[in-house]
Amino acid sequence: MKTRKNGKSLLKVMVVLSVLTASLLLLSYYEARTLPDMTLNPDNADIVQRGNALYGQYCVSCHGENLEGQKNWQDKKPFERWRAPPLDASGRAWQHGDKTLFMMTKFGVHALEGKGTLNSDMPAFEGTLEDEEIAAVLSYIKSTWPQSNAEKAEASSEPD
Repeated sequence: MKTRKNGKSLLKVMVVLSVLTASLLLLSYYEARTLPDMTLNPDNADIVQRGNALYGQYCVSCHGENLEGQKNWQDKKPFERWRAPPLDASGRAWQHGDKTLFMMTKFGVHALEGKGTLNSDMPAFEGTLEDEEIAAVLSYIKSTWPQSNAEKAEASSEPD
């Protein structure tokens, strides 16, 4: 009698595990299909031109006309907000992979940080810019970096 009960219990556990496994596989498949295209194209003149125009409309007020960032961007006193960093080769943006740059721009640095502790005015552009527009802006920015910096960013050990 006990063997039959143990067999039924084991069967139930196996069924539940199978359903959970199938659910996780379907969820990961769905997520992979719904992720935005985060491919940057700094060599595509049309995309770079579009990105430059969008940068002028949405980013120039903080990051500057020449991607120079705000004055004294690295100096932060206690309880002050971080100033906008340069996006040219003198800053650190080139050290991030394409996916990280895309996610920071779309969801804001707070979402990427995950803790909500980064004291920055960088807005999330989700709902303001389409994914293709974000990729165009970032393609424009990346197109201004020296080739060596762009190559370093692509070879970055940062997971993308």
